[in-house]
Amino acid sequence: MKDKALFLLYITFLIWASSMHSVESLLAILLLLLVLLALLPVKAREKLRVLKRTFLSVFLFSLFVPLPYFVVGLFTGENRLDYLLMINARTFAMTMSTFMFLETANLFKALDFSKNLSLLLVLVSSHALSYARILKEFTDAFRSRSPSRRMKKEDTKHYLIRVLSYFFDKSKETSEDIYTAMKSRGFYYD
Repeated sequence: MKDKALFLLYITFLIWASSMHSVESLLAILLLLLVLLALLPVKAREKLRVLKRTFLSVFLFSLFVPLPYFVVGLFTGENRLDYLLMINARTFAMTMSTFMFLETANLFKALDFSKNLSLLLVLVSSHALSYARILKEFTDAFRSRSPSRRMKKEDTKHYLIRVLSYFFDKSKETSEDIYTAMKSRGFYYD
């Protein structure tokens, strides 16, 4: 029951935070989330991991979405600083709440009220785990074939290209298999 209540609270928070347009309000929410993170009944190491994952996720998002929009605004003479701050604060709040939710609740128990959501969660998590295992195997193989500490740029580039092409091919193949399996079980959403 605790997990379902946390899930409902989390979804409500996401909807509420996504409707906020004031930078000051979003910064207040961030401060509240930091206080909640400090009060979470988990180890300090997990709290630091939540912060680290949040910063990394928001940094990568900002690099590709709001920052280019802001830079284009500089060239067109528009001041988009408020937009940049608002989007980053909102993204930080939503991402941090997601990692906090995943740290405190069991997602499988939270979604056990719906057979379809549970099935979807099992499919997604099993694929994520298998992809993480495959990536680790690729990385271990690359490191074992590169005995020196300094890896050449060409070798690293070739490794990254191979890994990306493998995952794109694997994703396409997996999605086709899942589509066929779901269709055979009566899920028709064509």
